[in-house]
Amino acid sequence: MLSFQIRRSTPLFLAAPRPFPLRGRPAQTLRFTHGFVNLQASRESFYARLSCSHARPSPRHEPRRPRRSAHSVRQRPAKDQFDVACEDKGRRREFAGKPKGMNKQTRKTKLPEDGFMAAPGYPFSARDIFGDLRSRLAAEHRHPMSFERLAKILGRSKSTTYNWFDIFHHPHVLGFLCLLERLPPAERQSFIEAHCRAFPTLDDPRLAHAPGKTGKLLELLDQKAGLTIITGGTDFSRDFVFTALAHAASRADGKLPAAAGIDLHRSNLFVPVESLIYIAEDLGLDHARRLTQRIWPRVLTSGAPRLFFNRVWSTVPEVREDLLRCAGFKHVVIAEEGALGVGDLKTRVFTPIHVLTLSTAKSVPERILVNCRRVQRAKRPGN
Repeated sequence: MLSFQIRRSTPLFLAAPRPFPLRGRPAQTLRFTHGFVNLQASRESFYARLSCSHARPSPRHEPRRPRRSAHSVRQRPAKDQFDVACEDKGRRREFAGKPKGMNKQTRKTKLPEDGFMAAPGYPFSARDIFGDLRSRLAAEHRHPMSFERLAKILGRSKSTTYNWFDIFHHPHVLGFLCLLERLPPAERQSFIEAHCRAFPTLDDPRLAHAPGKTGKLLELLDQKAGLTIITGGTDFSRDFVFTALAHAASRADGKLPAAAGIDLHRSNLFVPVESLIYIAEDLGLDHARRLTQRIWPRVLTSGAPRLFFNRVWSTVPEVREDLLRCAGFKHVVIAEEGALGVGDLKTRVFTPIHVLTLSTAKSVPERILVNCRRVQRAKRPGN
């Protein structure tokens, strides 16, 4: 049995349906109970059953008329009752507001037909803006920006990212841009620079002062296996070079994941690498060590050909053997403040070892000097 009820605020005995509910009228309810599956196929049967259920008894056996209640309605032919009920149901949906669970963004707003436009009258849609940004990112990274890659960058699911770029209207984004365009060009650029983190790349002016060394860093990323150590300089310069190499590795293949690893510092100044795991070291060394050991199996089993570790060697000594073992079949990059025992590493790592020593340029303090040297490794036992 299928039971449905239609609640209306307008009495059924009115000749024409009103376009709005009447206030102060008692609510009336029509109740139908019928065992059908296909509404169109059983319409006639429904009319017959409804007519039989409301047939008037003979005058001889006419019972006493019950007192009229709030739920009783004036008797009408079965077909009229059914048509009025269906018509009222559609009208109720139209004037009662959106159905439950309906998203506001799916409701269409009618544009003025007389040609007038209200402020701000922004000429672009949010989908246009997101599409333009996606095209520019693809041109910059030299690879198509798939929704999977975009989802990894945004830290969202793939379905959410697709909705953001192709479906949602984003009125808040348009409002933000409408406010931003009211700033003078200089203030507008200053606002963007103040709220956007630096994106470290090997083409950055702080590293591009020596093109030959920049090219050597790109060649360094192409090696399939080995160990690269970043040392010297300041915390800022080490984090900058480390993050720039990780970003370059992610852009080299255009695949996910192209790089994996752990970085023990907050990414407040630099745009983080989407495939690395960041742990706040300022919460304490013991806390950072526990978190590193918890996710260590996940990092070791990653399919990424390059592994990056910032401050992990000194903070979590328990994983050093695993790092050196991974250097035999992957490219492992380590960033540390102090110098590592290179003499001891030569006897334990039999793949190429490179040391990047950082320093500050005397003429321009903002620039970072990178000295790259290759360590002659020891021969394998038995060779």
